[in-house]
Amino acid sequence: MLTFAEYVRKQYQTIILIAVAIGLALGFFTTTPGKALQTYSQALTFLMILFISLTITPRQFLLVSKQPGAVLAGLGLNFVFMPLVCWGLARWLVADAYLATGIILVGVVPCAGMAAVWTALLKGDVPLGMAINALTMLLAPFLIPPLMTLLVGGGVQVNAWAMFQQLAVILLIPLILGVTLRWLADRFWNPKPYLPLLPALSALTAVLLMFATCNVNMPRILARWDVVPALLGAVVLIFPIGFLVPHWLGRYTFGWEQRIAITFSSGMKNLPIAVGLALSSYKAHPLVGLPIALAFILQMLTASTFYRFVQMSELPQRVRLRTPAD
Repeated sequence: MLTFAEYVRKQYQTIILIAVAIGLALGFFTTTPGKALQTYSQALTFLMILFISLTITPRQFLLVSKQPGAVLAGLGLNFVFMPLVCWGLARWLVADAYLATGIILVGVVPCAGMAAVWTALLKGDVPLGMAINALTMLLAPFLIPPLMTLLVGGGVQVNAWAMFQQLAVILLIPLILGVTLRWLADRFWNPKPYLPLLPALSALTAVLLMFATCNVNMPRILARWDVVPALLGAVVLIFPIGFLVPHWLGRYTFGWEQRIAITFSSGMKNLPIAVGLALSSYKAHPLVGLPIALAFILQMLTASTFYRFVQMSELPQRVRLRTPAD
């Protein structure tokens, strides 16, 4: 079990690349597999969030009161800075309204649980990172609909109430259920031997959703090949900005440990939620999911590059770590 979880963690970037490649290659011939998975997108997203929510404890929410400034910085980066970055890039580089919507969706979703893994590798403040992650997950159903309504504009209709209902089903309910079950398990059972398996199951569920997005979109990519360069240009810039700007600004306000946690909570976005939301809220417009599929790959590449940059150029010698395989 632990071997399987460790394999998924180390090979996740490769698994993502393979899923994208197979989804796109099959899309030349058929979109049936992607459409079949699309039918179960809400159920898959529910399970994905439930698996990762089982790793969150109620205590992580209580950590908010111990470092309010750092937590507020993390929230501001997730729900103000990154949405504006994605909105600006979409407006500047992408003319297609549905592709622009997908880029904005990348910016408004909460931070990813993987942020805590990278934070730990660099000896950052892991409890702070997990507190930011838990709080952004809790706030996301209430903040994403108004943010999408505000930023998308008139090009694409956004039904904020319907989006909130979908987010309640695919995010809020499994989050509350997962945290509650974890609280009960900690009191009546020892779940720790099984906890490493949960992120792996969540990650593999996300891969299924991404495969569906790529497979369904391949015919549209071929039909709209002219928009691909601008789309790539916008998506390529999202994560370097998301990492480098908070990291540079944080040195004037926070210590090393806090700065690492805050930076990764900004740069690592929970893209599986974005995929699930694209498949459920924009079912009639599959192009919305295409920027998110590209972002999956580029986010992991940027996180790996940023890790190596910090490790080699800024990490003090006494905490220098070996470079991970992933």
